[in-house]
Amino acid sequence: MDSEVYLVFARLQLVDPLAHLGTVRAPNVALARQYARTTYDEDSWIEMMVVPRSATIWVKKVEERA
Repeated sequence: MDSEVYLVFARLQLVDPLAHLGTVRAPNVALARQYARTTYDEDSWIEMMVVPRSATIWVKKVEERA
């Protein structure tokens, strides 16, 4: 079963910036939502989202040094 890494973000209040909570690995979006909810539901988040890591667009990234 192939899976993908999803980044998990949430906020406690609408005025708060989104906070990166961590990641979950799931085979599809539906399970990523469920895994995020059960893994990071320790606070009363008003919003929570998952984003496939593959959808991120780097603006600036540190390159590895040999």
